[in-house]
Amino acid sequence: MGSMVGAAAQSVAGAAGESSLRLQDLGVPSLVMADGPAGLRLCTKYKVVDGKAKGVDSPLAGFMDFLDPEQLRQMAAMAPRPSEEELAAPINYTYCTAIPIGTALAQSFSGEVCRMCGDIVGDEMEKFGIHLWLAPAMNIQRSPLCGRNFEYYSEDPLVSGLLAAAVTKSVQAHKGCGVTVKHFALNNQETNRTASNSIASERAIREIYLRGFEICVREAQPHTIMSSYNLVNGEHTCNSRDLQTHVLRNEWGFQGMVMTDWYAAGDTMLGINKGESKHPAGSSAGCIHAGNDLVMPGMQADLDDMMDALSNPEHAYPITKAQLQVTAKRVLEMVLKLT
Repeated sequence: MGSMVGAAAQSVAGAAGESSLRLQDLGVPSLVMADGPAGLRLCTKYKVVDGKAKGVDSPLAGFMDFLDPEQLRQMAAMAPRPSEEELAAPINYTYCTAIPIGTALAQSFSGEVCRMCGDIVGDEMEKFGIHLWLAPAMNIQRSPLCGRNFEYYSEDPLVSGLLAAAVTKSVQAHKGCGVTVKHFALNNQETNRTASNSIASERAIREIYLRGFEICVREAQPHTIMSSYNLVNGEHTCNSRDLQTHVLRNEWGFQGMVMTDWYAAGDTMLGINKGESKHPAGSSAGCIHAGNDLVMPGMQADLDDMMDALSNPEHAYPITKAQLQVTAKRVLEMVLKLT
């Protein structure tokens, strides 16, 4: 919880996340992830302090425009004071290319345009040391009011699937680079996104909401997929074995790794109303049970939930050591493949 989402990696300033550094002595480096969707989202200015990249850009810059003078004073009082080494360190610059948003790419109806944009992203991932781009996002634009529509391609699953596949192939043609197709699945609203329950028939789910993901997986085999915050027919997607194993792996032949969206498991993202939420939070142990391999960004509470599920038969998602080993193996395989 000490890291600001969007500036939570040590190797690359502004990267959205980084896997554990604890296994470096065993030859397992970390996996660096950068957010999208319109290119890489990194700090434009950073310093290297104690061997770690530290962004000079403030992740709260836009938010601070809305604070009054007293609130700004309180924030300044809480901010950590930079060390002399940090003050003396030179500023480095990282400028990434802004590519068109998903909706604009879809309006081109051009796989070639999408391949060109994917090539730009893959090239910059190689330059800046990024292994996974947390994009493309390809949920169905079910309503024009969805707050994430700018990330998504279309209301049509065929257009979404084919163009996402073109982007995926182009990015992953670059050595050590992978995409993270998201948000799997039925993530069709931004308001109350962590506790909204998408109720749909199997036919509607397969023919509309999953079809684009299926096309992308079968055509391009993305390295990773990100599960969504919402529930589908009463169960969080990250806890759904039907979605993460039976459909994704067994039916479509997905070979990669599945990660959660940030803080999708646990009570953190339910906010101040978490005690009043109609639906419980997603379970970290449930992710393992479902075949969702990586819980992001990972906290002590996630570990505690998994350890409880190993020994507590009353847990909603009891798991075995073998299930933990399978998911850990997939994470390690992805780290070694991309680094």
